[in-house]
Amino acid sequence: MLRSLTLLACIYLFFAAAVAHADPVTLRARAETNGPAITMGDVFEGVPADIAGRAIAPAPPAGQLTSLSMPVLVAAASAAGLDFTPPAGVNVVRVVRPGGARATLPASNSGGHSVSEAAVRRGEMVTLVYAAPGMSLTMRARALEDGAVGQSVRFQNTSSNRTIDAIVTGPGAAEANP
Repeated sequence: MLRSLTLLACIYLFFAAAVAHADPVTLRARAETNGPAITMGDVFEGVPADIAGRAIAPAPPAGQLTSLSMPVLVAAASAAGLDFTPPAGVNVVRVVRPGGARATLPASNSGGHSVSEAAVRRGEMVTLVYAAPGMSLTMRARALEDGAVGQSVRFQNTSSNRTIDAIVTGPGAAEANP
């Protein structure tokens, strides 16, 4: 009986020590992927090199954006032995995959501005998807400013003339969430 209790205590201490020594990670300010899968290193800051390449989910097509729910990220971090505490109020993380057909503005000779890539141009009509749990609405909207993939841009619903903030997901496309 004493041996069983000693063995159980050793097992408990082993697992408690493993959890206490888990590597702490945080979410990246901008989650971006370049390969066929979204990896731990694409989403989390502070991931050890041997875990950074571990796949979490398939990557979106080039020039597109996808969302990962917080429960998926918590489960991935836990399975990798990482210490991750989700930030309060964050339910999803958007991951962008650069590329695809995007317009490029030439570098400015004055003022030292860098090259800007726009997938949506001011005045352009786009397909805007409004996604909420259990429903998805698609509408036509006019871009009120230029925007690159992953950037928040103001759009005007052409039916109601209301202004909507949405994320550019690709050429001629954007997504808004409640």
